[in-house]
Amino acid sequence: MGNFFNKSNKSGPRFRTVVPNHMVEPDIPVKHKSHPNREFRSNRIKTTKYSLLTFLPKNLFEQFHRFANLYFILVVALNWVPQVQAFGKEIAMIPVIFVLAVTAVKDAFEDFRRYKSDRKINRHTCRRYSSEDKRYVKSEWMEVHAGDFVHLACDEIIPADILLLHSSDPLGICHLETSNLDGETNLKQRQIVHGLKYQGNKFAVQKFKYKVECELPNAEIYKFNGYIKLDSGEKVSLNKDNLLLRGCTIKNTDFVEGIVLYAGHETKAMLNNRSPRYKRSKLERRINRDVIYCVILLLFLCLFCAIASGIWLSNFEDSTVVLFIPFESLEWYNPYFQAFVVFFTYIIIFQTVIPLPLYVSVEIVKLGQVYFINNDIELYYEPMDKRIECRALNITEDLGQIEYIFSDKTGTLTENQMEFKSCTIGGTDYPHTPEYDDDDVSETGSRFSLANISRTSSIMAIQLEPGITNALTSRWSLHLPGATRNHSKTVQEFFLNIAMCNTVVVTNPHRDTMDDSGSILEGHYKGKNKSQDDLDKLSRTGETPQKKNFPILNLPDTPATRKSALPPLVQREVGTPPTSKRSNGQAGMGNPPPITISSSLDFERYREFGISTPSEGSIAGSSYMSDGSQQSRYEAESPDELALVRAACTYGCRLMKRSVEKVRVWLPGEGEVEFEILEILQFDSTRKRMSVIVRNPNNKELVMFTKGADTAVLGVLHRKFKEDKELHRLVKETEKHILDYAMQGLRTLCMAKRILTRREYEEWKVKYNEASAAMEDREEKILEITCEIEKDLDLLGATGIEDKLQEGVPETIDKLRKAGIKVWVLTGDKQETAIQVAYSSKLIGQKDQLIVINAEDKQCTKDLLEHHIQQIDRDTSGQTQSSPPGNKQEYTLVIDGRTLAFALHEKMEDIFLKLAQKCTSVVCCRSTPIQKGSVVKLVRDKLNKLTLAIGDGANDVSMIHVADIGIGISGQEGMQAVMASDFAISRFMFLQRLLLVHGHWCYCRLARFSSFMFYKSLISVLVMFWYQIYSAYSGSMQFDSLYTMLTHVVFCAFPPLFNGVLDKDLSSETLLKFPHIYKMGIHDTQYTRFSFFFALLDSIYQSVILYWVSHFAYGSESVGIWEFGTTQMVALILIILFTGAIDTYSWIWPQWLTMILSFVFFWLFAIVCHAIWFTFDHPANPYWVMQNTLVKPIHVITVVITTVLSLLPRFVIRIFQRTVFPDDIVKAQLWEKSQHTRRDSSHSIDTQDTGDIISSHQTQPNGQRSSESEIRIRNGGSTQTTTTIT
Repeated sequence: MGNFFNKSNKSGPRFRTVVPNHMVEPDIPVKHKSHPNREFRSNRIKTTKYSLLTFLPKNLFEQFHRFANLYFILVVALNWVPQVQAFGKEIAMIPVIFVLAVTAVKDAFEDFRRYKSDRKINRHTCRRYSSEDKRYVKSEWMEVHAGDFVHLACDEIIPADILLLHSSDPLGICHLETSNLDGETNLKQRQIVHGLKYQGNKFAVQKFKYKVECELPNAEIYKFNGYIKLDSGEKVSLNKDNLLLRGCTIKNTDFVEGIVLYAGHETKAMLNNRSPRYKRSKLERRINRDVIYCVILLLFLCLFCAIASGIWLSNFEDSTVVLFIPFESLEWYNPYFQAFVVFFTYIIIFQTVIPLPLYVSVEIVKLGQVYFINNDIELYYEPMDKRIECRALNITEDLGQIEYIFSDKTGTLTENQMEFKSCTIGGTDYPHTPEYDDDDVSETGSRFSLANISRTSSIMAIQLEPGITNALTSRWSLHLPGATRNHSKTVQEFFLNIAMCNTVVVTNPHRDTMDDSGSILEGHYKGKNKSQDDLDKLSRTGETPQKKNFPILNLPDTPATRKSALPPLVQREVGTPPTSKRSNGQAGMGNPPPITISSSLDFERYREFGISTPSEGSIAGSSYMSDGSQQSRYEAESPDELALVRAACTYGCRLMKRSVEKVRVWLPGEGEVEFEILEILQFDSTRKRMSVIVRNPNNKELVMFTKGADTAVLGVLHRKFKEDKELHRLVKETEKHILDYAMQGLRTLCMAKRILTRREYEEWKVKYNEASAAMEDREEKILEITCEIEKDLDLLGATGIEDKLQEGVPETIDKLRKAGIKVWVLTGDKQETAIQVAYSSKLIGQKDQLIVINAEDKQCTKDLLEHHIQQIDRDTSGQTQSSPPGNKQEYTLVIDGRTLAFALHEKMEDIFLKLAQKCTSVVCCRSTPIQKGSVVKLVRDKLNKLTLAIGDGANDVSMIHVADIGIGISGQEGMQAVMASDFAISRFMFLQRLLLVHGHWCYCRLARFSSFMFYKSLISVLVMFWYQIYSAYSGSMQFDSLYTMLTHVVFCAFPPLFNGVLDKDLSSETLLKFPHIYKMGIHDTQYTRFSFFFALLDSIYQSVILYWVSHFAYGSESVGIWEFGTTQMVALILIILFTGAIDTYSWIWPQWLTMILSFVFFWLFAIVCHAIWFTFDHPANPYWVMQNTLVKPIHVITVVITTVLSLLPRFVIRIFQRTVFPDDIVKAQLWEKSQHTRRDSSHSIDTQDTGDIISSHQTQPNGQRSSESEIRIRNGGSTQTTTTIT
């Protein structure tokens, strides 16, 4: 079944053996005990929780795990005991059944959606090899099993985890789009298993007779180990590059074939298919605490009444004189026994102290809030056609209480759409400055990019660097020995590195040779004339005749005759470009072939909205080009690589084609040159480098080109760069240029190379192959061997790439900081780059003092942290509370990854946190994904503050998981962050509306809603409690039990629900204008630890008024208990509804309608029930009680007086809050009202004669403006009221 929990299986096998199903007799079913693959899962998936038979018992079982539901079930059961029965058995079940039914319907709806999704997926079709038919046949996905062979075409989704054995590409490669798995839209390259031997050296399904040994199923999508044992005993190793994962899409390949290793729930995609994790909000934890208070109050009331009942009964010496209370036997007369029985009776009567509908109602309110958040047009990003996605439904109110935000930089604060800006080669800086204006710089202070200006080549021409163009158009050094060194050669090798050391591929349109049914049709086989025998043979056996020719992307050799899409090369110096040369009959070499932009809806959409896009024709990690005959495009796994390849292409070094073994580039002065790829050492986060080893086609030299982070490349240079003064100067100049680029906010990469001898390479290759074939610790061994060859490098230069800030980032961060939220940036970029971006995004103020900490060891880190803490304390000790806010010194902490690792040590984390708290912002540079998660966890646990993490890449998943709220940005780095998040947005600027507007609304609504739910439960119980004083604590009630049960689930249920979803204390414009209002949520002023007790005091007062006014009003009247109780019930419903109305800020028709209909429904329900004598409290007689009560004036007078007296204190308190003690919300409401008044005025108003409201900014003595907005109301020249929003 597989190791689903990724634990070591010490007792059982660690590998599984998959046998091809065509080697098994066709008449043996897959699940038969004699079938070798019988223990493996089928490809049918099932994500539903229930079936028709198991839904009811399983759903009820799950609901009974909730304490509240279990409690009320026990209360219902208790009511069926005759001795403690409080009211009708049937009516006691109504609230519980209602809550269970609503939850069950919600669960059933969600599960039915999963069922439909499963059915749709399981019924997808593919072409599976049939042993009976000896050909591929059309089959549904759920019919595929481990051991089956599958044929897939271009753009087809992979149905299971398949070992790639055959590809239409003659070099055995195919490309995948993994967006359905990890969200990455860029293509990944996979290759067939090399080293297998077939009869006739041609692949066919029937010729594959090997068993596959592979690891047990696991969730590691980037890891796979296994081997195929040949007949000779030799083992052919398998790795992740041979595995096609379920859910990915075949791209850039006509067709592929392979054997299924993992199917269904054993595939890596399904093992990673985790539901969003459950998070409990801060407010929900407060509610759970208050429910405990309710339990304590319930026990107190029941115990008090039980003791009082026993005392009252003990006053009678003879049980026969106890009026109206029949006892079945003398034993019942025992006061202790009676108190014991009555205790449980009161448990039933006072059960609503614990608000049964609370949890279900809160879920409904949150669903409504999520609906309106999802449909907020202001959070919709039209260029990408994406809106906000709420993936977590139970933490919306936490959005209004966030105190710390942890943000990634690249792709989160920036566009992650890279543009080439500058480069340094051989110690010479090439800034690519535009000719027309030296002062025209970008947001981060860097120069215009080649690619950006080339998009508008019809308007302006760019200034290419003459030193580069001269070097590239001169004779190339491919024919020279490797020891020869000059600047032109360095430039050429630099651009060769850029063009070849990457994962960029050139894609073309593709077609399959097989239709959906598995048949090969003539004319569909790449246009070749095949005999019908060949086609039938292919259809039957899956054997594909080898192609003799493979089309190569050839460009026209007369570029001068076509209009180039590139701008003209404008030289700074007067002169003529070098004369075009020809080599080997290739095309003219003076200029590169033309590049044209293919039309694209996405590109035009970005252009329409003014969004910065990747350079010329670059769309979502790809760049289109055309040679006039067929359309091709660049596909890159990284925006950085795409920007570099396109920059090289702009200078004429154009990547033409890439395969596993070859890479073809167009070089000025040489034409098309094909290099043999010997090895590709992929980038990883440990090495932070990528290398490619190629063979020079002219001098047969072995060259390793390397690119990576400056720290990763400069640290492995040859020792001659330290010993030789000239080379040492070159390194220093390059470092200086890298620092300059970083100060401009550019991302930097270093380029280097190494000449390898044949012997060095062959010896290393043997060790590398051994490490690649290792079944234990393969990744660690490969890393060690890779680092052995990536040393003694020759420095070529470095590049500077700009990643522009997203629109609205500075304004968003500024408002978040004014809202009291501390923003931390956790990035893997260089320190200088991060600091520059922090300044541009207003994370660091112009007058903030920077604290930069870079240490070499733990002790140094500790000393620096303590030193800066003492320094800040000394600086702030002189500042008094009366000091102007503008004069207060603010600090920003900048710390690098190495120092951060020391600071996060258990003994120093408190010191680090103490310093960070004294700073307004923190920037962590060169931080790893693990460090990001550790920082968030430290703040969350140590400070007990609500945290939010936002990022767009896989390296941000760690901190997104750890934070209280995780937000993913759907950007250029894929969707892994989105899939791990609680909320998904498309732009960072949406964060201010999500938090300051929706966060504030959700928090305030749910805070008021929760308090109101406790209030209405308490008041209904306390009214019955006061009645027990006059009913000998016997457990009798003045209300019909039907009303008691329906009060909270029907009569008074809908108005608070609508208020919880629709009520707005302030408009969105006001909340964005005054972001400091958000601090109310951070300080938790709307629902404090005393909110429950305030609700309790209010309910005690209102219940006293409600009961005793009726008691004295009917004291001299000869009325029955039902008429007395009916009057109180009418007043109770009105008081609850009007109490909610007083706390409502905005009124729209659904709120009015539900409040009116709730009372009308109660009234009509009482009339109808009493008209037909409908009750469960036998032998009581409520017949015509409501009708008789309504016609008496005392009823109306009592209800009016009771309602007014009950609501008066709350009403008076609200008036004082709005006049004498206004909070920030009230001040903002007054400002809103003044703005509406001014807008409604149709004529000029004289501020000296009318109540004109003036909004101004206080000016500080130093000339700075305060962030406080003052509202003054003037009348006749005298100031009547002054309201300051701070």
